[in-house]
Amino acid sequence: MNLKKLTHTPPPAHVFGIEAERILYGRLSRRRDALERSEKAALTPGWSRLGPVGLLHVERPVLAAALVALVGQLPKAPARASLVVPDAWIRSLVVDVESLPRQRAEAEEVVRWRLKRVLPCRPDDVRLDFLPTGSNGRVLVSLVLDKPLSAVEDTFAAHGIELGRIEPVSSALTPLLPASATPVLLAVAGEQTLSMLLVSAGRVVLARQKTLPVEAARVSEFVLRELGRTLDHAKTQESAAGTIEVWLVTGEELAEDVQRWAAHRGALSVRRLAVGPGRFPASWSGDEASLWPMLGCAWAGEA
Repeated sequence: MNLKKLTHTPPPAHVFGIEAERILYGRLSRRRDALERSEKAALTPGWSRLGPVGLLHVERPVLAAALVALVGQLPKAPARASLVVPDAWIRSLVVDVESLPRQRAEAEEVVRWRLKRVLPCRPDDVRLDFLPTGSNGRVLVSLVLDKPLSAVEDTFAAHGIELGRIEPVSSALTPLLPASATPVLLAVAGEQTLSMLLVSAGRVVLARQKTLPVEAARVSEFVLRELGRTLDHAKTQESAAGTIEVWLVTGEELAEDVQRWAAHRGALSVRRLAVGPGRFPASWSGDEASLWPMLGCAWAGEA
């Protein structure tokens, strides 16, 4: 008997995904190990803008029009759904605290007070989640400005859709990682952002996010440098001993560059993340990798 399954309410079977120029929809199978339906609709380029704290502004009419087009492909709009958003919308950072109160609300106040020193806005203007990364007083914080994210939620709500879980791409992909007794580094090179998550004993202990260079010729060198820095930090600061598994969600050419680079480092295993066959509708046209985060958002199977 799995007590967790009996006491934990699973996420909705419906999930939406937002990209720079399109919005996606997926409906999970009853077993939560496949998408049995997927649809997409275009978004006008430039409909959202980024700032120093991630998502800064959204054009609600543009999002609303795309949502109408997408929902129009469905029998009816789902009442509840999860949402996967670009990594660039979220900011992750580590803050030092001496200790955290046991009560979650009190602990959040301590974290917000620490953020006053590092944020270019009032800490009360952001939504955040946080996770202690060890006994050294460091806390991993993920945050986003409340106002633009509320505009996204309100747009969905205006069409009868209540958003529950809102998760960035890299975080949504972590349930698809194969089980491992050693530390795992997930590296996702998205449309604008390189995101790196170090997972140890089933939990994220380190998150780094970097804006990719605009010039395509510089991307590979940039990614290799940041991967090296992250791996060095993992070994010295996060006590990641032994071989570290690196799972890539990147284009083929960049993945080959990383694998050649890793061959000279030692104690490093590099592979591309993949999802087993039969997980997505045969009618889907295009790269299935764009559907992976939506599947991972409520994953309950084996990669």
